Order: sequence, then structure tokens, then C-alpha cells
Amino acid sequence: MSRSLAVLLFGLSTLAAADSYDVCVYGGNASGVMAACAAAKEGAKVIVVEPSRWLGGMTGGGLMHIDWGREEAVSGSTRPILKKDYNDVQYRAVFTEMLKAAGVTVLFEHRVSAVEKSAGAIRAITLDLAPFDATGCPPAAPTKAGARVIAAKVFIDCSYEGDLMARSGVAYTFGREAKSTYGESLAGAQPPMSVYAIDPYVKVGDPQSGLLPGLQSTPVAPVGEADKLTMGYGFRWRFVFKGESLPIEPPANYDPKQFELYRRAFQQGVDILSGRVMRGKVDGWEVSGGRVYSGGAGNLARALFAPTNYGHNASYPDGDYAARARIWKEQQDFVRGMTHFLRTDPSVPAKQKEIALSAGLEKGAFDDTKGYPHQLYVREARRMVSDYVVTQEDMEGKAAPADSVGLASYGVDEWPYATVPLDGKVALMGGYYSMLYLEDEHRGIYRIPYRSIVPKKDQCTNLLVPVCVSASHIAMTSIRMEPVWMILGESAGVAASMAVKAGTPVQDVPYAELYPKLRALTQKVDIPKKKETKPK
Repeated sequence: MSRSLAVLLFGLSTLAAADSYDVCVYGGNASGVMAACAAAKEGAKVIVVEPSRWLGGMTGGGLMHIDWGREEAVSGSTRPILKKDYNDVQYRAVFTEMLKAAGVTVLFEHRVSAVEKSAGAIRAITLDLAPFDATGCPPAAPTKAGARVIAAKVFIDCSYEGDLMARSGVAYTFGREAKSTYGESLAGAQPPMSVYAIDPYVKVGDPQSGLLPGLQSTPVAPVGEADKLTMGYGFRWRFVFKGESLPIEPPANYDPKQFELYRRAFQQGVDILSGRVMRGKVDGWEVSGGRVYSGGAGNLARALFAPTNYGHNASYPDGDYAARARIWKEQQDFVRGMTHFLRTDPSVPAKQKEIALSAGLEKGAFDDTKGYPHQLYVREARRMVSDYVVTQEDMEGKAAPADSVGLASYGVDEWPYATVPLDGKVALMGGYYSMLYLEDEHRGIYRIPYRSIVPKKDQCTNLLVPVCVSASHIAMTSIRMEPVWMILGESAGVAASMAVKAGTPVQDVPYAELYPKLRALTQKVDIPKKKETKPK
């Protein structure tokens, strides 16, 4: 969607001349939509800046059957939206209508390149025009640098990456903390999820010949220690196997050598998928595998044989736009190339070849990008470090912050981090799962405090961050669910409008005044009693 079409869609004929707003929301994903609508309903003049040309992020970008965690923890305006269980196109349409009804301006295809600050507050952001390509991936370089400048009284960074936050001088981190950092028993590097009897070197038995494609030379940290690895990303593909579909074509740079790891596994009879479809326990963790192609969900494989290139996103969280663009395209091309390999290579078992030959991309979901999803599943990137860091202690019900602005309830849900050589074999690192649903009164439901969605006051006074919240890695593996980010986005929008009206730093928004506004939106901020199954 071009900028002119976006203007027509929202009836905003004066967009080019309107550069000053009460609230600027960066990121038009589901959290951003909720934040913008909440701020607008409180009377603020709001703009949403969305780098792509679509709304909703993963909610509308391939993530179907959205995980709620404990159903009774999902509340506010989020609940009725997700209860509809829309498809991707319907979610995008709903978000479009919501913003239109709220009178929110939307600027597509622009991304932040610079932030102007003075006296500890963001005054304006500079945006580059950078349209996504024909298959839904972002560009390495913009079409027009410095295309727009947006001024606002309060900014809300709802991006998955925390790009506005990072450019604002706010403290953040990424990767995994050590167990000792916050006293978290589940933190730090973990033992391999799976080890496969496949020689990892280009020349069998010769480490000097280099690693096979798909493997990384990433140093493996001792168990429980910190590292800078990030759980795997990928796309939630819309595969279909019967009837009309859009073709999965090989990338222009297809090279069958890229899949030598799979070829060796097939030739040697190494089980790289089917034996991993299970739920077992390793040191208190649950371990799960999945499927390479699956209708509807698109990427359910926590195994070596998977529709994602585990470990190749390590430079993403703090990377520049060129690095990000490369990673998006690599992930897309990996599945395109893998499909062609499975269809054509003599080593592929007949059943896998049959599945690959029948697989196509669903019509109707992403037709304007040739069937390819337009949102990479960025499960976790940067995390703000503020006055309150949500940790495993919160998840276990051992903390009770008094300034709650929403609830979370999912377990620790990690995906593989790296594919590395280990003692002459191939190891897949990470990919564990632990629900932490305890049988006491809190049942794994915990509070997210207001202090965790605002920076330290001495770093920035007019920014809220409801997605890349102040949390440990372990806590973020639970918080990272779309319903939670939507809930926090709505709360952030209300607080932003309050700060605008009062002319105060966001850190000084009185919780005693914010609380009744959230409750009026049916937002739950206190842990519901165990007997409650439906919202009142």
C-alpha cells in the first residue's frame, strides 16, 4: 500500500501538512493499534507510524490460533477482538476500522532513522521512506532518507525491535542473562535440546574444512551463564496441500549445497524430525518438536529439520536495517530453497518429497506479496532496563507490584538459538518449554507493573514501551504473547494521553487516576480469584 493509498483509506487528505501530534505511536502491530485507539479515545491527537504497509504485525501476519495462556488473564478491549478468532485478512481489516473510527492518522512505509531530544524528552523523530518489497520483506536502504519529521508530546514505541526506544538513549539489553543476574533458576544457557549424529564439517572429519551451511561457530556458554543469543525467528507460513494455491518458487540464488546437512541426514537415516514430535522433560523443561509443513500454523518445528534457519538471527536485535533486511530475506529464501531441495534431491525420502511437491501457499491471506507472510516472527529482540525488571520471581507469584497495568500468564516458551558442532556431531541449542502453572492461588498469572513500560525518568520523560518491556529474558519468553502486548498497549495509550493532558513526565502519571480508567475499559490488573472462569 502506497502512502497516497493509506491517506485515502483513512480519509486523511492533510497528512503531509500535519506533522505535530499529542501522541505518536511507533509500530502499527496489534499493540500499536490498541495504544493508538486508547490514546485517541482519551482525546489525544494520534498518529501511528508503521514501517510496513500492513497493520497488526503478527496478529494478521500469520499468527493464527493465538496463544492466550490463562484465558481469565486476558481482558480489556483485547478480549473481544481475539475471541472472534479472525483470519489474517479479517484482523487487518478490524485494525484498519478501529483506527479509522478513532480518528487516528496512519503513516505507512516509514521507519525511524533519528531522534531529536532536549531536556530529557523526545521532541521529534525523523523517518525514512522505505517500502517493503514484492514478497513482503523490508529494504536494506530507504527510498528517501529524511522523508518526514513527526513531533509529538508523548511517544509510544510498540515495535517488536524497540527501535525508537534504542535511538532515544534508553537503557536496554538483549540475549540471555545468567542465573545469577536476577536469581532465576531457569535463566542462562541450557544443554542442547537435541544432538544429531551428522558430521558437521564440509569435509567429513576435518574441522579445518569449515562448517556445513546452516551451522554457526557460535561459542556455547556454560549452562546457566549469560550469552547474547536470541531464540529463532521465522515466518508463520500459510501452507495448503489441495486445490488452488500460490506457488512456492526457489530463490534466484538457490544452491543445493546449502542443504547438505539434510542430505547427509537422509542418506544416513538420521531422524531429524519425526522422533522429536513429543513432549518430554529435561531438567524440569518440556521439550517439543513439530512439523515442517503444516496447514494453518506454518512453523511448528523445534527440530533440526524445520522451516526456519535457527541461529542466523543472532545479529538481529541490535542490528541495523541492512542486517535486518538480510535476515528477513534469508529466512524467506531458506524455506523456498528447502522446498525446492525436498522436491528435487535424490536423497529425500519419498514421503517428504510427496509433501513438498503438494505444498503451496494459501490464496487470500497474503495475495499482495505472492502468498508470502509479510511479518517475520520476531519473538524477542531488545528489552528495556527500567526501574522495575519483571523476572521469574513475578511469574512464580512471589512479587506483587502495586502499579499493575495488565496481566500475563504464559509459561517460559523458548525456541532454538543456534545450530552448532559438538564433538563431531550437530547440536541444536535451546527450544525448551515450561508452563510454570503452579497449583497455588495465582496459577501462573502475574502482574506487569507500570514501571516496567516506562524508562527511568533520567533517561526519557515522554516515552512508553509496552512491547520491549523491562523484563529478563526468562520473563520475556512469557510476556511476548500478542494478547499481553495488546493489553499493555492499551494501558500505555491511556497513560500517554493522561501525561499529555497534565503536561507531566510519563513516570509521574498518578496510578490512583490511571487505575479507574483501566478498570473502566474492563482491563484486569489484579490476579482474578481461582474460581473465576469468565470476565465480569
